[in-house]
Amino acid sequence: MARVDAGRLLAELNEGWRAMGNDHTGAHANDSTGVLRACSMTLIAVASAADDPEDLSRTLASIMHDHPNRSIVLRVGVGEHVEASTAIQCWLPFGRQKQVCCEEIRVSAPRGQLDEVPPILRGLCVADLPVVVWCRDAALAASADLAPVLQLAGKVVVETSSAPASAACHSLSALRPGHPRIADLAWTRITRWREFIAREASGLCATAPGEVTYSGQGEPMAALYLAAWLRAVMNVPISLRCEDPQPPQPGMGRIRAVRLAGLEMRRTAPAVVEASCGLSRSSSVFPLLDNAALLRDELAIWGADPYYDAALGHLLERR
Repeated sequence: MARVDAGRLLAELNEGWRAMGNDHTGAHANDSTGVLRACSMTLIAVASAADDPEDLSRTLASIMHDHPNRSIVLRVGVGEHVEASTAIQCWLPFGRQKQVCCEEIRVSAPRGQLDEVPPILRGLCVADLPVVVWCRDAALAASADLAPVLQLAGKVVVETSSAPASAACHSLSALRPGHPRIADLAWTRITRWREFIAREASGLCATAPGEVTYSGQGEPMAALYLAAWLRAVMNVPISLRCEDPQPPQPGMGRIRAVRLAGLEMRRTAPAVVEASCGLSRSSSVFPLLDNAALLRDELAIWGADPYYDAALGHLLERR
């Protein structure tokens, strides 16, 4: 079997562009129809053998509209040798005559041959554009085998929502020293909570301890992040409590309520959170977000996130 070579893969992509009427420099500026070659970053999506490749492809296709990129899908623990293929994904924006097209490269490697992958990826990253690594499995991201891949990235995005809190914190603690720009989609999931709290608690002088409650077995990372953020911004003790051992209904989210100095904010429906303080009442709609929406939000943030850094610091100090 021929050794996978970045130059060969790039040649395959260029041949694909030529077949679509493009050369490697992109579409002609005066073309009213045809295709437009778009790329704002290199996105390396790392998946394990257990991940659903179709679900991953749907997520990557969805974010292409807002963040056109060269996608490199690395499947770890798949096959007996390092293998790769290329494709060009296109879509037609509403009201336009020209398709927007992006490149996708699929690489699979058994765990024992991951050391062959970083040189291939290095040759595939688009020059002078940001590189992001997205790995839904935080434990895999923190493994020594994947460290050379993560070194290629300016930002590393993980997802700890489904992991036990102790394991998730261990992975984040291992990742943090070598990667100053770490993002976690479990943190992104509480963005609406943080915005709602900031609005409702504006001017509130909280001195008494607060509380975050949740449902389901085991402390969820979303609740831990929210409590850590509240400790950081309000400088008051925040406790966590399970108010219902049964898991929530689908789409409800595991955070049930937040209490601060007489103010209570409670999720009353899958997409509704209500706030009450004395006779005052208000509510807010929390849209249900999938992985594509969450990743889209994170890819819009290139610099450091001081709020996340502060919350993560508080969280890891207490584990």
